Amino acid sequence: MCAGTAEGAGAAQYYFDSVIKCCTYIPELPNFLVGRILSDNDPGAEAGRATVIKRIADRVGVTPMGLAQPAVFSLLYHGSEQSFGRSRTLRCPHYIDEGGRCGIWRHRDATCATWFCKHVRGNLGYAFWRESLHRLLSAIESDLARWCFLEMHPSNELLEQLIGTAAWTSSTEKVTGESLNNTVNPETYARLWGEWRGRETEFFHGCANLVSRLSWTDVLAISGPGAKAYARLTKQAYQRLISSDLPPALKVGSMQLVQIQHGVTRINTYSSYDPLDVPQVVMELLPYFDGRATEVALSSIEEERGVRLDLDLICKMVDFGLLVPAAKTQPPSPAP
Repeated sequence: MCAGTAEGAGAAQYYFDSVIKCCTYIPELPNFLVGRILSDNDPGAEAGRATVIKRIADRVGVTPMGLAQPAVFSLLYHGSEQSFGRSRTLRCPHYIDEGGRCGIWRHRDATCATWFCKHVRGNLGYAFWRESLHRLLSAIESDLARWCFLEMHPSNELLEQLIGTAAWTSSTEKVTGESLNNTVNPETYARLWGEWRGRETEFFHGCANLVSRLSWTDVLAISGPGAKAYARLTKQAYQRLISSDLPPALKVGSMQLVQIQHGVTRINTYSSYDPLDVPQVVMELLPYFDGRATEVALSSIEEERGVRLDLDLICKMVDFGLLVPAAKTQPPSPAP
């Protein structure tokens, strides 16, 4: 995603700032991941650990559920899609200038663990990583964070204070004057932490210890039906990802034209970050894929145009959504 690294012509607005890359997102870290970062005594993790300690000390978005995004950042982040990967103002606080690396990489959250600017097998890869695995891990993070909180035996007063907040319900925090100024009301903060106020680090360590003992079976047993559903769908998405089967019938999918130059058409299908450069001769053959059987379409192309399309090329067009499975049509009902 750095300008000059991709072959062929392209729009400059698609490239990222090479100084910050895609690290223009502040992760929302569940309590047990915060604890794992604080417990990581590897010298190489020291710089990243310091960034988390600072977030805790600043108290903005810090609750027993973990570290949430500051309201100011959330507004800026969601306010302009073109800022991602390009605005240094949005740079992640865990980004380490030296070497341009992530300071909490080993303990990154679901979003950072599953986001890629480009995917092997295009839309199939995206469907596995973002639409399946990301949702699974996000659901697990939320469920485990609540479980950890309860396992830390909070008082009824603290439970009552926390359970109605955005941190517990995983909803968007209301924007206040204080949050816009990146400040925290001391009284509100004290109520959210109750008996753990002043011992936040100890609390996060305890959450990490609780989760470190769990097996995958334990995690699914603790998690709600949402996580169990996404676990099934993730397996299904993975099977699709490793399958080389072609759909029996294909049609042209949706695409966005980016640029035409020297007999090559650049298009976007599933993502603006992963465009395809398609030879014009291939673009001209797309109308043959009109829902007829794939084998019939390929035979027609060879007979009428004298072109034999390689199956690997067809697979790539399917992977990227340039070609999509045609809906099955019902045979006509017999006449009465």
